[in-house]
Amino acid sequence: MISYIRGYYVVVIEGIELERFLNHLSRNNIRLYNIKREKLSIECCIDREDFKKFKKIHKNNNYKIKIKQKVGLPFIAIRIYKNKVMLISAILSFFILFFTSQFVTDIYIEVPEGIKKEEIRKELYNIGLKPGTYKKNIDRKKIRDEIMLKFDDVAYVSINVKGTNIFVTITKKAETLSESEKSNYCNIISTKDAIIEKVIARSGNAVVSEGDIVKSGDILIKGADTKSLPEVWANTFYEVEKSESYEEVIKEKTGNKKRVYTIKFYDKEYTIRRKIDYKDYTIENKEYDISIKNYTFPVKIKVSTFYETKDKKVTKDKDELKEKLQQESLNELNYIIPPSARYKDVSYDYKVEKNMLKYIITVHTLENIVEVKNLSKSEAENMILELNNSTEEQVPSNPEKRPINDIRNELDIKEEQKQDEKLDTQDN
Repeated sequence: MISYIRGYYVVVIEGIELERFLNHLSRNNIRLYNIKREKLSIECCIDREDFKKFKKIHKNNNYKIKIKQKVGLPFIAIRIYKNKVMLISAILSFFILFFTSQFVTDIYIEVPEGIKKEEIRKELYNIGLKPGTYKKNIDRKKIRDEIMLKFDDVAYVSINVKGTNIFVTITKKAETLSESEKSNYCNIISTKDAIIEKVIARSGNAVVSEGDIVKSGDILIKGADTKSLPEVWANTFYEVEKSESYEEVIKEKTGNKKRVYTIKFYDKEYTIRRKIDYKDYTIENKEYDISIKNYTFPVKIKVSTFYETKDKKVTKDKDELKEKLQQESLNELNYIIPPSARYKDVSYDYKVEKNMLKYIITVHTLENIVEVKNLSKSEAENMILELNNSTEEQVPSNPEKRPINDIRNELDIKEEQKQDEKLDTQDN
């Protein structure tokens, strides 16, 4: 280790009577070590301080000396000194790396379903958490409070710094029960436009009957019991129309291409301009990050490739196009028609207009169109009062249509009132 700090030479000595020469070096206080004997040569190590004496003795002898290697810190320092540009570049690279590692390069956001990531990113940007922000200036408590104040659904915001990247995790509040206490009563409303086929009112009062036309959101049954839900079967119609041109113009690449490079540094972009003289072209963009483990450099390289194209007219096979449109229509119908619906009729038609092929399919189904709308206790009580008031017997204003007992009772009351009035006048 000491020899490495001082520096030493690895030399090869060639000649006759090498032992005699080594003894001569030893008498002149020149230390040799790690000596390896070969046929006509000796390999050994000499300290850097003894090498000057060694050179003087070598001049007066007929031995061939070769310096095989220079080892140690002094020789490394000499090589670095001779390559000043490399040294300065290494120092500058170190400082640039240290400087850029103090700033944010990317922000990764993880949000649960129901919260929009872009709105969170925009709010973080307004607060000051964005690429190029000095990491020591990030106030996690302030950012967390601002986000939770802005978004009511957010329960907690976790902010973690890893290298030059920021990882933000949003936790959503648990869904709470409705403030109004629910009752066992509900209204049954229509889920879609339909023609009523059959009403099975297990509870509540039906306000529609067979043959009625209802719209989505109309009330079908009032005051139904949630433990005994009614059914309302109705005729519904679904129509899907798909169209596509059987003559298509595609962009065909000619083989010519040009690349444009864009360097991104934080929020700034620097594009190396290049003239694109293609009349028609398509663009493919690729972006490359420069990173080492968790450290991502704030520099990104975007490569935009411009491909020259020419228009080519292609005629599609009409039978294949029909099958394609039919399959797409059936897939859409399978998605929009509920599984519980019963198919009654299916009709389809093809139309050709200019270079367009249209496929129309209509499905007639029978399905249960009920949707439960729960009522609160106060709404249920008001509904019951309305039903009771509507069922009370009303006294007709026309005496001819009133029951005979009611008319007699009213006449008796009037005669009694007249007799009372006569007695009052006689007393006076």
